[in-house]
Amino acid sequence: MPLWTDLIDPVEATAIAREEQYEIERRRGGTLARFLPNVLVDSDHVKFYPGVNGLVDAARYRAFNARPEVGKGQGAKASTIDLPSIARTEPIDEQTQKDFRRLSDDRIKKSVESAIRRNVQAISQTQEIARGKVIDAGALLVDEDNFYINDVFGRDGALSVAAGTGNWWADAAVDRLSALSAWSDVYATFNDDSRPGRLVFGSRAAYNAFAAGNQFKTLVGAAASRPPLAGEVTSYVASAGLPEFEIYERRVSIEGTMTAVLNPKKVYFLPEPVDPDEEEGSLLGATYWGLTISAGYEGWGIEEDEQAGIVCGVFKDEKVGSSIEVEGDSIGEPIAANPNAAMAIQVLQ
Repeated sequence: MPLWTDLIDPVEATAIAREEQYEIERRRGGTLARFLPNVLVDSDHVKFYPGVNGLVDAARYRAFNARPEVGKGQGAKASTIDLPSIARTEPIDEQTQKDFRRLSDDRIKKSVESAIRRNVQAISQTQEIARGKVIDAGALLVDEDNFYINDVFGRDGALSVAAGTGNWWADAAVDRLSALSAWSDVYATFNDDSRPGRLVFGSRAAYNAFAAGNQFKTLVGAAASRPPLAGEVTSYVASAGLPEFEIYERRVSIEGTMTAVLNPKKVYFLPEPVDPDEEEGSLLGATYWGLTISAGYEGWGIEEDEQAGIVCGVFKDEKVGSSIEVEGDSIGEPIAANPNAAMAIQVLQ
């Protein structure tokens, strides 16, 4: 099916796609790209060094006129991951094309732009689900009819824990702050004594269970109490030396079913969030977007330094029963180069 460039060419379509992606990553409601930011690479694979934590031995003193001693390197072994394809096409059927005949070119173009944006939204949702899996499990497992991937990044098992019997947060008597402080200590032992930069509740239910703890209640009179205000919970958390917290509730539609990105029964310790497009990634890793074959097609006309990332084109087949098709193409995957920078803790049964 040939490109249809009467109203919009791949360069403009791709620009619209990139703008939509930028807006998605900054919408209220949260994005895990702040912990696994978007990084563009001019390749179809990524080479990284898993488990490198930056630990370096202190330097030795040197006598004057003597050569410095050779330091011990990390000795890290590189890993390479082929970036998987994420794509979507949205057809514009014959009936809609018939309606186009009475519309202005501007109205038709807006309809095509809306299809481009929906493609980007769908691709971004797939990538957000993938980020959630990496943060929750330290691995990315995708098992579909036409595709399978199981990339295990090597997070230590001590960073995937559960509160357990007698300590679930459904019990108001459980000391939430002490538990989180102890888990923060565990996190630090695997991160060069660095504490987590953010506490993320995987759902409003997890936060409500946290705030329902007896330790947060305020006495009112001799025998009555009231639940804490939001600001009071924030103060308690800060006073315990724990990081700033947030509630992440994003859900996406998978096969028509709304699905939580993070496990709603868990809380997570993560590093300090960064800009969603931080090109250096974060302490945890990054979401790498690579170079598709389609981006390099001469007929698409996309400049070489703009080819990495989501690209879009519009196609039209002038045959009986044909349709216009708006296609979005990408390859990409979130990669936890330092998987121990994320800790997942189940607090609800």
